[in-house]
Amino acid sequence: MTHFADQTGLPEGLPRYKGNLHSHTVNSDGHWTPEQSVAEHRSHGYQFLCLSDHDLFTDYSGAFDTEDFIILPGIEASAVLVSDDGKDARLATHHIHGILGTDEMVAAAPRRFAHMERLEPVICRGGWDGRAVAQQVVDDLAAHGCAVMYNHPIWSRVDPADVVGLEGCFAIEVHNFGTVEECALGHDTLFWDLMLRRGQRLGGVASDDNHNAPDLPDSFGGWVMVAAPELTRDAVVRALVEGAFYASSGPSIENWGVRDGRAWVACSPCERVSLIAGGPVGVGETRRSAGGPLLDYAEFELHGIETYLRFECVDATGHAAWSNPLYPEA
Repeated sequence: MTHFADQTGLPEGLPRYKGNLHSHTVNSDGHWTPEQSVAEHRSHGYQFLCLSDHDLFTDYSGAFDTEDFIILPGIEASAVLVSDDGKDARLATHHIHGILGTDEMVAAAPRRFAHMERLEPVICRGGWDGRAVAQQVVDDLAAHGCAVMYNHPIWSRVDPADVVGLEGCFAIEVHNFGTVEECALGHDTLFWDLMLRRGQRLGGVASDDNHNAPDLPDSFGGWVMVAAPELTRDAVVRALVEGAFYASSGPSIENWGVRDGRAWVACSPCERVSLIAGGPVGVGETRRSAGGPLLDYAEFELHGIETYLRFECVDATGHAAWSNPLYPEA
């Protein structure tokens, strides 16, 4: 039997900050300059933004940080499996975020990226040990003082064995608006749940990608809401690493938790609210509005067999929000 102590997903009484963790600029294959990206995100109510160009670390915090908006320095590092037929077709790719970590993480790191420093992608030809290659990239980013996030696995054509068991990530993308809009391969929780079922502890992130090609606008469709004591890199990244955030493509989540053996979530009005849990077949449950009033609160009885809990809230337009998991006492 498992037991969940009374707890809440987000610390009570802290400010909430909206941010995007995945954004490209003209420094790689984006169409906005860093200045344009900052201006657009500020105008849409964001308080933080990670500019994460492909294989290029940038730190624009000195240029754009203000009292009500900050930059999280970062990079989207990559490893690529290419065909060995001379055509170099991309068969699979790991895209892995490094976000400059907390002050403690940076101080403990043996090395640190410089602004505009390039990290050459790992290229594998014909075959690879996908998880070993991914772990190599994760470890390299961590050694540079970064918090690490795994991006859009379905779009990347990786197998579960390439990702499940990966160590050192604070989160995995469960919604990438850019790849949703490009080819419907950016909204998926499969890898997340497989990792959680294995006993790994990591959060789920929604983000944009922000390439902003003229025929594929991909901004403001996925974000995270962080509970942190102040709007600083150290506080926001600490909250991310500790899981004090939720992800959304539309709805808001006020909070979630466990109280007296029942799991609960409070959210903006939604048509469906689901408790998703690890454990035997059949664990978990969905509440539906069924044509009646929309749901802004739901409770679920726990049975002592759940190995983790998370919530998914879907509004009348089909947009979703995802809580981070809760775990039983050891």
